[in-house]
Amino acid sequence: MRRIFHIFIGLLCLAGVMPAAIAEAPPEWAIERIDNHLTRSVEHGFSGAVLIADGNKIILKKGYGDANRAAKTPITTATLFDIGSVTKQFTAAAIMLLEKDGKLSVDDTLARYFPTVPEDKQRITVHQLLTHSSGLPGGVGIDDFTHIDTDKFFTRVMKMELLSKPGETYHYSNVGYSLLARIIELSANQSYETFLQERLFQPADMQHTGYLQSKKKDGEAALGYRAGVVEIPSTLSRYQADQKIAWSLKGNGGLISSLDDMYNWYLALRNHVILDKEQVERLTTGYISQNVDNADIKYGYGWSVFASPKDTKMVGHNGSNGIYYFDLRWLQEEDLAIIYASNAMVQGTPSISENIELMLFDNVFNPPSFAAGPVTEVLRFAASFTGTPANLKQRVKTQFEAQTQERYVLNRAGLALLEVDQPERAIALLSLNVELFENDGNLWDSLGEAYLAANQLDDAKRCFVNALVMAPDTRCYWCDNSKAKLTTIKNQMRR
Repeated sequence: MRRIFHIFIGLLCLAGVMPAAIAEAPPEWAIERIDNHLTRSVEHGFSGAVLIADGNKIILKKGYGDANRAAKTPITTATLFDIGSVTKQFTAAAIMLLEKDGKLSVDDTLARYFPTVPEDKQRITVHQLLTHSSGLPGGVGIDDFTHIDTDKFFTRVMKMELLSKPGETYHYSNVGYSLLARIIELSANQSYETFLQERLFQPADMQHTGYLQSKKKDGEAALGYRAGVVEIPSTLSRYQADQKIAWSLKGNGGLISSLDDMYNWYLALRNHVILDKEQVERLTTGYISQNVDNADIKYGYGWSVFASPKDTKMVGHNGSNGIYYFDLRWLQEEDLAIIYASNAMVQGTPSISENIELMLFDNVFNPPSFAAGPVTEVLRFAASFTGTPANLKQRVKTQFEAQTQERYVLNRAGLALLEVDQPERAIALLSLNVELFENDGNLWDSLGEAYLAANQLDDAKRCFVNALVMAPDTRCYWCDNSKAKLTTIKNQMRR
């Protein structure tokens, strides 16, 4: 399956209450430890930027590694990143503003905004969309850069089967936030991004934040590095090439910003520049349990709400498209904020935020060395291999036997190679994966993609058929893709 990463929907669970607490301001030695840890991590594949604020005061502001490795362009806190699902808090803030304007209410139902909404979705409320309790699935099976007409997109949304009754339980839903973006447009009578620019970004002095409507250039955006190895054009460059934003992304992810701009956003929230105290409290109140690893994490309006190492209230959100990673954590009682971004999503990338927290709160905590992980190991080897695809397959099988016991490793590495037009190498890894896990339909779907890219239509057809044969009874997230690709193959064979 092409979309190999889900957006991260929770935040890492912390290890519990730490025995040592920080004073009113973090001591200098804690900041030095954090800086030293991140500097050492660059040797092991880390690249990104971190900004830590104590109230209105910045106590660490630094980039690590390169935004463009070939050009050796260093990352700074002004470098632009894809912030992923951190976008959701801006959508939620926009809803708060429109509610205060009298344009909508969080108790409004979909039926007010979408006249043809089917009966099972008529009572879904704005509140339920904000808290991921609408029952809607995560997405509609369309990638972030596939553009379809507004009406067609939301008609497709309305036809989706609910995972549960509205208001019953938590199901993280990107498409729910796409609906919110559309509700913002209908209520404000202007585009989603225009509203954010005029009511949020400009008042917060976020001059370089947005999809297309901001003061930014592609050269200021960090290139992405899939699994820390494969260079990917910046998300911003894709937007600029398309000159429009797909509805599958709008409102739920993909905004471009810098740590400097996000610091200004934190200041605007902290100091009630745009939203008043009551509105910020409503955003950061936990309404529904996320049920993440048995941890007490709740979801508010575009924010997760959970406990700090001191067992105090912390709010935050992270996001990733599998290449970029972004995290914003706000310890409200300690008056601390941690803002973190990376352009090379690898195994150790999400743990950076947690390690920073623990180093602030615990003077004996020793963070583990940054680890890129098995996907990066396999991908780095495959990308530089000079032998035949058959030899590559055999070498990976013998040399990485331990790493390939998890089915995601070869799948992600193979799809990364496919993304940069190396289908033969991708086939070598993905065919080995289906040999190791022959009953996994998703892996057959991935292999079918590689054969299709190599124009080996008979092999591709066989793989997609196998993918459908092995489909589960419910919630087959690769089946739509397999069916569509079989239609494509059928049409190509007719020519």
